[in-house]
Amino acid sequence: MFASMMVCVLMLVLVHAPIKAVSNKTIYVPDNFPTIQDAINNAAPGSTIVVRDGVYRENIVIDIERNDLTVKSEHGPKNTIIANPSNESESYIIEILGDRIVFEGFKITNDKDVVAYGIKVVSSGTIIKSNIIEGLYINTAIILDNSRGVSIENNTLRETYHGIRIDRSTGCRIANNLIIGMEGNGLYFRHNNDYIVVEGNDISSCLGVGINIESLGSGKIVGNVIIGCQTGIKVGSPMNKIYLNNFVDNKRHVEIQMANTTWNSEPLDYIYDLKKFHGCLGNFWDDYKGVDANHDGVGDTPYKISEAQYDRYPLIELTKSYKIIFSTTSTTTTTPTSTTTPSTTPTTSTTSPPHTASTTPTTSPPITSTTTTTSPPPTGGLDVTIVVVLVIIFMIALIVFLKVRSRR
Repeated sequence: MFASMMVCVLMLVLVHAPIKAVSNKTIYVPDNFPTIQDAINNAAPGSTIVVRDGVYRENIVIDIERNDLTVKSEHGPKNTIIANPSNESESYIIEILGDRIVFEGFKITNDKDVVAYGIKVVSSGTIIKSNIIEGLYINTAIILDNSRGVSIENNTLRETYHGIRIDRSTGCRIANNLIIGMEGNGLYFRHNNDYIVVEGNDISSCLGVGINIESLGSGKIVGNVIIGCQTGIKVGSPMNKIYLNNFVDNKRHVEIQMANTTWNSEPLDYIYDLKKFHGCLGNFWDDYKGVDANHDGVGDTPYKISEAQYDRYPLIELTKSYKIIFSTTSTTTTTPTSTTTPSTTPTTSTTSPPHTASTTPTTSPPITSTTTTTSPPPTGGLDVTIVVVLVIIFMIALIVFLKVRSRR
């Protein structure tokens, strides 16, 4: 009886042992699978798919049941290209429906004579980073739709129609991207978005709008450079905070369609011209004509945005001249590349008081941005050793069982 139980237990262990051996592994394309799509279809959760240098002509779909995967190039976007293979108009070159996906280090192009989209994300906790997406036949480089906690960071988007479009998404982060030469909008917020941070992006030479806010609530537009666009920022949705941005050489810096936007930070500690100050900071406007009599880096008169909207604390110099001091961590961070933004709801500026007036923030729900850190998967050597040992034990137990049975 004991030997029989032993055999059953060992058989169960052996059945499950191979499952552990194939998960959390590194898969190489084209070594293990000829295409990126084949590798995705055969990858267990936790796997890392490394794509070697080359041109891959694929439409890639990461289905809703494919979660917790990292798909990355081996040597970066200059060496690893995903090109649209489809002759059908309006196709997606990359479509990510699974959660907690890291997609990193590819160049995405469309050389077909039809319009396509770059990356569409309908996901939670996904990270899109360090990719290059370019070409006039790409309608929109990156689309977020019904997404939560997604991070789009360190991508270069060049000369597509729109850069990044966001629909029905919340708690996302758009950070440190280079967006150049869009025919339409650099960033385009539509349809019920909330709690999204836009920080550290460089948006330039857009024939439409640098940042077009049609629908965004409790968003923070912080530390961006918007330069050489037809319109720098268009505000058609209230209750957002816009501060520490540089507006330079735009034909028109701001177009206002909705009031109740705050154009400055809450009071904070900062260093300007080697001196420490405490107060609110607004944005840099290259056409601001005011003066700074007390040399705190803030203009003495407000910058007029519209009849009801003012930047009460306009910056005298570009934001690189200011360093924000975060007392909780005792660190100093240069504002254009700051990745920390205060969690406060905006206070509306409808009059034009001098910049000595204080702003009293009220606490808002925090902006949640999910960051997934993928560790290198362990090698399968230990799992193979365990399987071999278990097989030997199983054989010994089987021999003992047969001998006991023959004696009976």
